[in-house]
Amino acid sequence: MKLLSRLSPDPESGETPFVKFLSAVFRRLAGSIVQYPWTYIVVSTIITLATVAKIPFTPMTNDVSDFTPIEARARKEQAAYVNFFGDRGTPTALFLLITAKNDGNMLGINELHDAVTAMDLVNDHFTVFNSKLNESITFSKFCRNFCTLNEPVRHFYNGLLVQSQYEENSTTSHIDLGYPITTVLGRQLRMDPNFFGVKLALQSYLAPDVTTTDKNGVITVAVNELHGRFGKSVLDDDTPQLSNNVREIKLVGLQFRAERPPEISATSMIAWEKNVVEYFKNNFTSNYVDVLVLSESHLTEEIVTAGLTLIPFLVVGFVIMVIFSSLTMSLAAIYMNQMHFSKFFLAVMACVCPFMACGTAMGLLFYMGFRFGTILCVTPFLVLSIGVDDAYLLVNSWQRIQKSKIKADNKSQNSTSTNPEGSNRMYAEILAEAFIDTAPSITITTMTNVLAFGIGAMTPTPEIQLFSIGNAVAIIVDYVFTFTVFGASMAIMGKLELNARLKHVKSVKTALEETDITKSKSFVERSRRKTKKCFNSLIRTYCKLLTNGFVSSFVMALLAAYLYVSIYGILNQKAELRPTELFLKDSDVVKIMHLRDEYLMPYYAVCMVFVNNPGNFSNPATVSRWKNLVEDFERLPSSLGQFSTKFWLRDYETFIRNAENGQQLSESAEFEMEMEEFDASDGQTDKKNELKQFLDWPEFRHWNGFIAFGNESDFKIEKFFFTTASYGTELRSWSSRANLLERWRRVADAYPDLGVTIFEDDAKFLDLIPTLIPQTVQSSIWTLICMFLVCLLVMTNPTSVIVASFAIISTCIGVFGILSLWGVPLDPIVMSCGIMSIGFSVDIPAHIAFHFYKSGHGKVGSSLTVSERIEHTLIAVGFPVIEASISTNICVLSMVFVDLHMAQVFIKTMTLVVSIGLVHGLLIIPVMLYLSSLLPSHAPSPPASIAPTVSTDSSKFSVTSTIPIIST
Repeated sequence: MKLLSRLSPDPESGETPFVKFLSAVFRRLAGSIVQYPWTYIVVSTIITLATVAKIPFTPMTNDVSDFTPIEARARKEQAAYVNFFGDRGTPTALFLLITAKNDGNMLGINELHDAVTAMDLVNDHFTVFNSKLNESITFSKFCRNFCTLNEPVRHFYNGLLVQSQYEENSTTSHIDLGYPITTVLGRQLRMDPNFFGVKLALQSYLAPDVTTTDKNGVITVAVNELHGRFGKSVLDDDTPQLSNNVREIKLVGLQFRAERPPEISATSMIAWEKNVVEYFKNNFTSNYVDVLVLSESHLTEEIVTAGLTLIPFLVVGFVIMVIFSSLTMSLAAIYMNQMHFSKFFLAVMACVCPFMACGTAMGLLFYMGFRFGTILCVTPFLVLSIGVDDAYLLVNSWQRIQKSKIKADNKSQNSTSTNPEGSNRMYAEILAEAFIDTAPSITITTMTNVLAFGIGAMTPTPEIQLFSIGNAVAIIVDYVFTFTVFGASMAIMGKLELNARLKHVKSVKTALEETDITKSKSFVERSRRKTKKCFNSLIRTYCKLLTNGFVSSFVMALLAAYLYVSIYGILNQKAELRPTELFLKDSDVVKIMHLRDEYLMPYYAVCMVFVNNPGNFSNPATVSRWKNLVEDFERLPSSLGQFSTKFWLRDYETFIRNAENGQQLSESAEFEMEMEEFDASDGQTDKKNELKQFLDWPEFRHWNGFIAFGNESDFKIEKFFFTTASYGTELRSWSSRANLLERWRRVADAYPDLGVTIFEDDAKFLDLIPTLIPQTVQSSIWTLICMFLVCLLVMTNPTSVIVASFAIISTCIGVFGILSLWGVPLDPIVMSCGIMSIGFSVDIPAHIAFHFYKSGHGKVGSSLTVSERIEHTLIAVGFPVIEASISTNICVLSMVFVDLHMAQVFIKTMTLVVSIGLVHGLLIIPVMLYLSSLLPSHAPSPPASIAPTVSTDSSKFSVTSTIPIIST
């Protein structure tokens, strides 16, 4: 019944039912901790050790699709891609990107020789264990249908070698080293899948914009600049290519694709890929070329490596915060005449508790099956900045209350603090009042941060979900440990300090009298009083300026300019995803991504098109639909055209025409017998037998990898795919690639009867770009609504709530806008930090507004003018919020030397939200509160009989060491 009575609203003090409830709960908690402090510490430590034990056995893992929304179309396309190869094995791919040293030309014998050497090494040098054969086999033994993807490079090299040796011999007339088609001894080879950054010799009329020609009217132009009349490449026109037209090759790309069978484990395959990467990184030597290797496992490993670079800086951040905490706590204790060795212990524990909370939270998540993502490496820095500020709050509240208690007991005629029982009772009361004083502030800030991350956890992007859930759980655990571990440590150390303080004196009164005599004559006391006088004078002058009509108008004009600039930045915010920013800048992957952006995507952006419901191959109408589908892709403005399309049906039709004309297999009697059998069979059987013969023919055997049969004995086509390519310099931009992806999908959607899906390697990233802005806006709106509701838990005055809410919104606008103007595009990392910043933006505005709200209650409060209430608020919390802001910035700035996008965005976001929030708290909010008092509708604060207490705290940035300095 007593607990319920405390929950009723208090119209005199202005305390809301929520604050009254917290006071009741934390009074009981303090009483329990006073009785069993070591029990709380030991139990919390055991829980921490039990959960932290899981961390070393949880490997840090990341997948390149972690940033892809769960419902993204790319995931369905990925499933269709994997399902196509499901009967044969798991699709796997490794790429070699080979460039000439010193940014040279790969069109040279030495360069191409080393490229072919690298190809042979991957094919035959590295082995992987096959459990079915019980032996290790090379790539050439398990690549199956895709073994010959790179053979055109070998033939081009051989042709170049022949040309160089027999330059004047007629044999070279059978060799045409051209692009996109190379002819070597009568065999035509497609070079476009392997040669990139190509410059060609063309007749000048094909590129009228180029004015530099040779004496034969021939020009040299990059392939990605050859736009024809309708946007497509001129290479797709019916214009014959010049003989030996290749003039420059910037990059040779080798693809090693395979269908990993079940007898080769995924672990073995990853080890094979790692061996290839390590060999070319550390052991391969060449005087002519540089070789970079790209695989999905290598990408994952590099992401993990980047995340691990944050770990050493946790130690740096811890040391910095211990030094800062020791300094601030010691200065406050010396000034309060409460210096004791326990302050250094508490300074260390203030930093230990957040790390304990992080370890416990991470362990719990890993036990629950969450993965250890690199983005969670940021969490300790975040929780450290929150936990340390909460510790400041508790310590300084203890010191202030302890001093007031001792003074009160000193004035009492029946002093009880000198006897053990009275001392214990005083110590218990101090801890209880410190908990009650700080519980609302710590609770509210915890709620705002947890709500912000809770909303972030509802986004469809797995990496943002992991980041949000990890932070939310860590903050909740830190909230608990702040009282059960740090609070219990305070109870133990506080008791030692109080006993030591009373041990050498006969009474508190005598001690205070002796202390006062000494202090009155000391330099420290004179300096303290002078500092207090100067500070109060400064605050009074500052408040008079803020409540001056001209100054307040000028401040609002600055606010309008700030909002204009910030909103301009938001409106010009670009949603862009740059995967390179997931890696360290010296990573090989960054170089690979640069080469892709420079030479691959602008020249040959490949799309795999899967026809999952092809229909009857014997039906001419069905085959016509296939052809229309392919032609629609080739008609796209950025399409390279027909020459870039790899479609098995075209080779099949050529094969059939040649067979009918007796130009193929003329030497095969077996084939002639089969042809006679075809004539006697029905058309469908003809199709099946012709297709089988086509796929068995050596020149076309690679097409087996493009067709899936439901039953190989029946030879019925169940699925197939083809590839096509686009080009253009604009494809260096990821946003342009996202637009191209949507154009490809629109073509696929036009053929629902064929069940068409596409697959593009970067779709997992590209699908995130269009969702970034809507997700960020939606999450921000819901988070701001929650922040408004949280403000209502501690304040009921509409003006205070509205001003605080405006300051929160304004701070968030500034963070997002300035980040945009700072050149930081919106990506998943920025989105995560942005949601985090909304939670942090509540701290200072809510604290200032709450103290202003509280200052209007009680007998004294009802008689104060708005200017006096502002002065009262700033004296109470002005310097403490500056101190807390400095501590937060110091904590995050420990990562400034981490050369990682994730760390840099975190630093920028936290610095902005703390700095902008500080300006709003000390400047904007006081001015707005003053201006709101001038409105005719402004209602006076309700009268109350209880004078406000300056030191009452209800927010994270609360009364710290400066309150006793100012108020004593």
